[in-house]
Amino acid sequence: MAANLEKLAKEYENRGYPEFATSLMAQAVIARKLGIPENFSIAETEKSEIQRFTQEQKDALKKEGYVFYELTGQSIKTLREAGNSFWSTWHEDYPYFEVLKSMKSEVAINPKQLFLPGSNCKKFLGKEVLVENFSKNISAKIPGVEAIIGKAPDYIELAFLSPTKHCLFGKEYGYGYTITQTQVGSGVACVGGMDSSIGIDVIRWNSDNRSSGLYVAPLVVPIGNN
Repeated sequence: MAANLEKLAKEYENRGYPEFATSLMAQAVIARKLGIPENFSIAETEKSEIQRFTQEQKDALKKEGYVFYELTGQSIKTLREAGNSFWSTWHEDYPYFEVLKSMKSEVAINPKQLFLPGSNCKKFLGKEVLVENFSKNISAKIPGVEAIIGKAPDYIELAFLSPTKHCLFGKEYGYGYTITQTQVGSGVACVGGMDSSIGIDVIRWNSDNRSSGLYVAPLVVPIGNN
């Protein structure tokens, strides 16, 4: 799949869509890392069922304070069409970004610790290291799960799934933002600033910079769903 994505990226770059090409190249890197075969079928993925935790994993995660959400392959486009609000508008000029879909999987988060402590004021690589270490710790406790940095649509769908009184990225969480692994131009998309009256905010961030309000919110998933 990686080679096909790289070929497609070059085609779009030649057509004058450099940011879309950059996004495709980033996905090619992930595909090569995961070893996804070249004959991988997007059509088959569309038909795939939601990946779920085993009951044993769920019981263990609940003891650690986790709650569960089901991501269903939603995008900014489909979520907006369903009546959800966004107070950021820049992405309306990036149709390829607006149709990126969330994973189809159960995910677990700890509502009492949505953001990793100390993950703000770090560059992207520093945040990645924190998540890697966090993942090692939780997978040692609970075999078959891992912690990942999600894609932008993963966090966006989560924000709209969460109950209003515990609004993810809202007042209870200081209106903080999480980085994502979704590349937009020379930076990455970040999701946060959730307000129940005006919706979610999506920003772009230069990963070489630091920001006190920009954290990382790891998603715990069944292994293989990143």
